[in-house]
Amino acid sequence: MADWEFTITGCGTSHGNPMWGVPAWWSDDRRDRRRRSGAFLRGPQGQVLLFDCGPDLAHQMTDPYRDWDGISYPQRSIVRCDGVLQTHDHADHSHGINDLRHLNRLMKGDGIALYGAEEHLSIIRAMFPYCFGAGVDTYTMSKPSLRTVALADGVATRIAGLDVTPFAMSHGSAGRTTGFRCGTMAYCTDVKELPRAADPLLQDLDLLALSVLRDTPHPTHQSWDEAMDVLARLRPRRTVLMHMGAEVRYAAWAQRLPPGVELAVDGWTTTVAA
Repeated sequence: MADWEFTITGCGTSHGNPMWGVPAWWSDDRRDRRRRSGAFLRGPQGQVLLFDCGPDLAHQMTDPYRDWDGISYPQRSIVRCDGVLQTHDHADHSHGINDLRHLNRLMKGDGIALYGAEEHLSIIRAMFPYCFGAGVDTYTMSKPSLRTVALADGVATRIAGLDVTPFAMSHGSAGRTTGFRCGTMAYCTDVKELPRAADPLLQDLDLLALSVLRDTPHPTHQSWDEAMDVLARLRPRRTVLMHMGAEVRYAAWAQRLPPGVELAVDGWTTTVAA
């Protein structure tokens, strides 16, 4: 089977990192410059599946690998979207939705589907009703042309040539999020607790993309110790940690990583088997 490219376009939190106005949390290390959460899978025929559509989406699509000089034409920009895998409805994962209109435009008006749990999709439709009209009138170069497709937990769906299986995760007091098994990898962000019911879907992983906020406990996000417990359970062959807060300094954390575990930076990329 042909490999897919997996790229993390933003490995930071809802604030982005580091935050202005807090000098003690500032970092001069470029590896600590983190856009808000985002990632994509690119298939062998060029198909692109986005994970979420957060408020940094336009920057992430223009400069996905964080290597653009900011002056010349961005040759490696993303100009296609075959679907969005929506983990939940929170602002840092959905409030870049309007920028999907430019991908509609680049694809000559083709619509884009958002896939996920209906409880999240219904909130997104209510927040952004203008994005989900019907017919050609929706595509007027000024608003997105989108539709939603509710997925059932534990049921594989073929999306753009890739088998995608959603599963429920706990965001602590913030409710539910959705993780996605995509071929031989899984994407788990904004998770406080990964239910053991998901374990059968997460065996034999080549790659696990897993969120970890900081060292100390948090009510809605995993700490370092909680993330390490998940890795001990699932034993993926490779793990990349993402959705990291300003407290996480790359240089310090890199010294503590177990074998097979890496820290994300914006533009981190690899290949995974379908």
